[in-house]
Amino acid sequence: MPADLKAMYEGILAACGGAENITTLGCCMTRLRFTVKDEALVSPEALRRVKDVAGYFYSGSQHQLIVGPSTAGKLAAYFNERHAFAPLNVSGVYVPPPTEETPSVGDVKANKKAVRKKYSSRISRVCAVIGNIFLPLIPAYIGCGLILGITNILSKTLLVNDPNLTALLGVFGNGIFFYLNAIVGYNANKEFGGTPALGVAFAGILNMPALSNVTLFGQTFVPGKGGVIAVLLVCWAGSWFEKRLRARIKGSAEMFLTPTLTVLVVGFVSLLLIQPIAGWLSDQLALQTQNALKHGGVIAGALLGGTFLPLVMMGIHQSLVPIHQQLVDTLGANPLFPILCMAGAGQVGASLAVLLKTKNNRLKTIVKNALPVGILGVGEPLIYGVTLPLFKPFIGACLGAACGGAVIAACHVTSAIPFGVSGVVLFLALSNLHSVIFYGVGFLVSLVAGFLITWKLGFDDPPNEEEN
Repeated sequence: MPADLKAMYEGILAACGGAENITTLGCCMTRLRFTVKDEALVSPEALRRVKDVAGYFYSGSQHQLIVGPSTAGKLAAYFNERHAFAPLNVSGVYVPPPTEETPSVGDVKANKKAVRKKYSSRISRVCAVIGNIFLPLIPAYIGCGLILGITNILSKTLLVNDPNLTALLGVFGNGIFFYLNAIVGYNANKEFGGTPALGVAFAGILNMPALSNVTLFGQTFVPGKGGVIAVLLVCWAGSWFEKRLRARIKGSAEMFLTPTLTVLVVGFVSLLLIQPIAGWLSDQLALQTQNALKHGGVIAGALLGGTFLPLVMMGIHQSLVPIHQQLVDTLGANPLFPILCMAGAGQVGASLAVLLKTKNNRLKTIVKNALPVGILGVGEPLIYGVTLPLFKPFIGACLGAACGGAVIAACHVTSAIPFGVSGVVLFLALSNLHSVIFYGVGFLVSLVAGFLITWKLGFDDPPNEEEN
């Protein structure tokens, strides 16, 4: 039976002189540890008699209760929910509460860690899971995506009379996308705590061409309906079901029954319930995105472009990856990604303003080093090393991105790939010549606007460090 936390809490307080006598409290893997103001009020014998306490000893200035690996953390949390005890680490040294530090210009790693910690939340953790599923695919997205984008342009220009070479390049470009759902299924099941190979099986069930010949309860199935959204939902449900089966089936039978029952049960549920829901969601996603860009136009583009840098800053931009993929699956191109890429262009403009305006030699060096990769679409060195610590340039970058996003949305620019490359590299992976031209216009607008707004806003220029 699980420990009675309330009874333990009350017994410990009674044996150590009450909550007001406790100064610091914490835990390690198996023990609750605390220090007190007045040692005379503590009764070691009473602590030993507390229900579910396996042992007690005193070490240095700490009272330590052995309560077990599954109870120590829960018991410490139970105490801390009711009292504001100072924290205690395992060595007994008082750990002061963390203070919010001002971001340091140029310290990319520390600033990124501080920002992600500050904005850590359940949403951020969900986004991290999605990132872990899709980020391993980025090299293949980049390689195949660039080939696909270049092929789209060449097929209408230099290779217009060479359909054979165009088809071959198309095969290379679609390599990752042909097996994408299976790879996503593998990564998703692994991330959700299930057997990775079963994730491939789930994706295969959803995409099997033979599904179109099957009718169940009057319903004819559509292979691939719901795309990656369906795969993610089915893998989540399948992992949940598999873990509970493994906990209940004992012995050697578990090796055979768990995967078999999981595939059968989850297979039926996925086809009859999850895939139709995911299909509706994916259709609505594509429809609402089209409507927002068609009817919202400039305003929608400005909002999307201007708010993307804060999403990157908080680490929740990865939640958009399934949306990018679904747009390509449904529409054949991605109208959202080029808009979001304006955030990088706005930040390049803002950083150029910092470079020309600052008198700080170290800041100049930092910007010069980060600008080339920023132009290529890698924005983190500029975000965490330059614009965010200075703050006003970060605002200038967001506003510049909003201006470029408005242009991109108004001109209906689309990319041939879901995500992966941005900055000037995205020129090679756009859907057509029209998109190439107006992506360039939007990129230039974002850069110039970010530069001018940052120049106007100014910033607190760090003083030069005196040289010895």
